[in-house]
Amino acid sequence: MKLTLLGTGTPAPLTHRAGSSYLVRLDNEALLFDCGPGAVRRLLDAGVSPVALSHLFLTHLHYDHCVDYGYLVLNRWDQGSGKIPELEVFGPPPTKRMTDLLFADDGVYGPDLAGRTRHPGSQFIYEIRGGVLPRKRPSPRVSEVAKGQTIERGSWTVQVAEVVHCQPYLTCLAYRLNTPGGSIVFGGDTAPTASLTELSRGADVLLHMCHMINGLVEDPRITSCCSGHLDAARTANDAGVKTLVLVHITEQLEQPGVRERIVHEAAQIFSGQIIFGDDLMDVPLGAIAPVEIR
Repeated sequence: MKLTLLGTGTPAPLTHRAGSSYLVRLDNEALLFDCGPGAVRRLLDAGVSPVALSHLFLTHLHYDHCVDYGYLVLNRWDQGSGKIPELEVFGPPPTKRMTDLLFADDGVYGPDLAGRTRHPGSQFIYEIRGGVLPRKRPSPRVSEVAKGQTIERGSWTVQVAEVVHCQPYLTCLAYRLNTPGGSIVFGGDTAPTASLTELSRGADVLLHMCHMINGLVEDPRITSCCSGHLDAARTANDAGVKTLVLVHITEQLEQPGVRERIVHEAAQIFSGQIIFGDDLMDVPLGAIAPVEIR
């Protein structure tokens, strides 16, 4: 199993940080957790075609976690040329409605899909790629999930918990992927909450929101829905995870010396491995071995 951070940023547009998106490659499958702005480009940077993806999990429907959903589905469908299964998609309500609004006959991409399935030029390209007419429209297999559910697929399972972020307007979830090769928790966006601690207990890796420096902002409007570096460290410590990965990084955290301060202060609380996430970083699931200097 291989974990790659595709996007570690926030809604703030940055060239070096795409929106939230994380790739897990298993033996014969590729799973994507969240699909924020720039996720598909980062996927290509990681050497993976959208066609290779089998499952997508959305933690919540803030645009910095899902805006590339339409692009991903269309690109995967177009390049797959009718030779791959539909993408399996899991997310909170209203993921099904969002999917319909994008891909239905009268949806956002309705005219595009009409042209790609009916125009002679598009049909020619489809057949050249190995497709057989008539061409079907994309139809992602969407399952809306809620806290307490477990998704089982062959050698892996995904457990679902609800976290605290933008309720009641958005349902916000966290996922725990369990495989024979280890366990990874995708915390989504959240304030400190016992549900994430329980979901993460004993996990190999916890990806945790680090939106701010704890102590610099005390306004409950933000501290009740987002986490800082010490919040992430406490959750990792209480859950007994092996590695904490700080993601959802703001520009505030990238000032000279701040990154080092954050990791140092988090290490006073959590004694395991701490990784300050960057786009396209491969995260080890085991112990990080020091590199020999030669």
